[in-house]
Amino acid sequence: MGEIKTVHELWALVRTAIRKALEEIGVDQPVEPIRPPDPAMGHLGFPVFSLARTLRRPPDDIARDVAARLPKGGLFQAVVPFKGYVNLFLDHGVLAAAVLGEIYRKRERFAAGGAVAGQTAVVEYSSPNTNKPLHLGHVRNNLLGLSVTNLLAYYGNDVSRVNLVNDRGVHICKTMLAYRMWGDGATPESTGRKGDHFVGDLYVRFEREFKKEFDAWRTATGSALEEDEYFNGHSPLGQSARELLRAWESGDAETVDLWTRMNRWVLAGFEATYARMGCVFDLMQFESDTYKLGKAMVAEGLDRGLFGRRDDGAVVLDLTQVGLTGDKVLLRSDGTSLYMTQDIGTAAWRVDHFRPDRLIYVVGDEQNYHFSVLFKVLDMLRPGIGKRCFHLSYGMVRLPEGKMKSREGKVVDADDLMDELKSLAVDELRKRAGEGREHHEKMSADELDVRAERIAQAALKFFVLRFTPRKSFEYDPKQSIDFNGQTGPYCLYTVARTRSLVRKSGWVPEFDPELVGLLQDEQEKDVVRRLFDFSDVVERSVESLDPSKVAEYTYDLAATFARMFTDRNRYPILGCEEKLTRARLMLADAVGTAVRSGLALLGIETLEEM
Repeated sequence: MGEIKTVHELWALVRTAIRKALEEIGVDQPVEPIRPPDPAMGHLGFPVFSLARTLRRPPDDIARDVAARLPKGGLFQAVVPFKGYVNLFLDHGVLAAAVLGEIYRKRERFAAGGAVAGQTAVVEYSSPNTNKPLHLGHVRNNLLGLSVTNLLAYYGNDVSRVNLVNDRGVHICKTMLAYRMWGDGATPESTGRKGDHFVGDLYVRFEREFKKEFDAWRTATGSALEEDEYFNGHSPLGQSARELLRAWESGDAETVDLWTRMNRWVLAGFEATYARMGCVFDLMQFESDTYKLGKAMVAEGLDRGLFGRRDDGAVVLDLTQVGLTGDKVLLRSDGTSLYMTQDIGTAAWRVDHFRPDRLIYVVGDEQNYHFSVLFKVLDMLRPGIGKRCFHLSYGMVRLPEGKMKSREGKVVDADDLMDELKSLAVDELRKRAGEGREHHEKMSADELDVRAERIAQAALKFFVLRFTPRKSFEYDPKQSIDFNGQTGPYCLYTVARTRSLVRKSGWVPEFDPELVGLLQDEQEKDVVRRLFDFSDVVERSVESLDPSKVAEYTYDLAATFARMFTDRNRYPILGCEEKLTRARLMLADAVGTAVRSGLALLGIETLEEM
């Protein structure tokens, strides 16, 4: 066996050895090795239960037979059959040389493993409304979209990041009406308010005034109508908002001018928030442009007999045609469009423009039904489009006091949240400076600002992304910034530790195969094993579009290294024999590279010092 230079080559040799062993017992089908749940069971393993029926033999008997045919020595230190599984213990020297060699050759891209030129993917994320600032729910959307696109691009996909801004509709007209009625000609500049916050205040004002109107009407009439029914029927404010929408869709100059100014205020605010979070987009689309595409496609479907028209003039889809029940309105009776209308046209345009293999929508789980209908409608109009679409659904972020309600102003704005986290980070850094930690007493105000911002962003992003997308959770700012917890700052500290070791050593670590053999302690082997796992974690994260796997791995690697690093009596890194010092520095630097790579996939920038 020649020198194995990459983890990908190691995997190929493992698969080849398994295939040959299976062929010898008469099996001509691939069996993919997996990571056992318990490290004591080996580095890799595979079940043989699926072969029992074909071979007409008990699984334990097959496992023993296969294990006996796999070569011992060289690649495999040991092969152990156990309850229908074949457990593979890789030779530590071979494994460490392959893993560390690949890290030093490829650096931050080492975990891309066997990635090849992938698919073309369009990922829609963020998709805010221009009637309020981004809040905690939007933060989860943005960070999930950011990390998913990072993963797809890292693994060789051609990714287009798209933000579809919801800048039209009756909710936008509510803020416009509020500005006309109560704005008094003010602007973000005249009030000193960030543009999105300025407009968001108007949205809250409208909802407050509408609630007063509704409560007074229901008290006077004794009606049992719900708010939405009242808004669309009896409400003077609701009627005025709908009239504004009709005026906008008809191109009324005064209405369009007000809409343009207010959207410009909000978009400027969004841009500042995106820059702070590190969110980037290849294309900004606006519903004010795309809704007409959808209206044209709905008209086409009506002409083809796919849709029907109700007595009130609304265009509807009979959902029994797509295996559901009821009707779905695609155009209102007054001819104005809905979310579904513009989503139909936008999807078709993206397919024509990008020719993607996949169209991924990062949208909360409250829209599950919407997307299930949308994809079916798309396949009716343009067969095959819907099958390329995927809804990356995610759960709600809860606050300690309950669900966010932006209409009532009960919401944690993204800007306020990031400011609070930065303040907590400043307090922690000052506390550490008071304890005499390395270099803190020399930190300038500018450096304090940079470090606090990086720590705050790491705290926010790691906490949000460590939950699998479908899981709802409660956000705790203080818990997220704990330097000793399962947090972003903890992982940042691991990178800073490795950089500090390198600085103190005065040596620039490089891969040296002769040093690999010195890493023989169990803790060192555990670190190498965790480094070996990274490419598999990335692959599974890409397949599932789930960055939480990367977050979990990154923390586990940092904690595994910390267990070795903190036991300085047993693992002196800088105070032992020169070659062993260099071997351990080589390992520590590799850990820093891996943690930095994992954090980068989550959109987190690291620090040389904490």
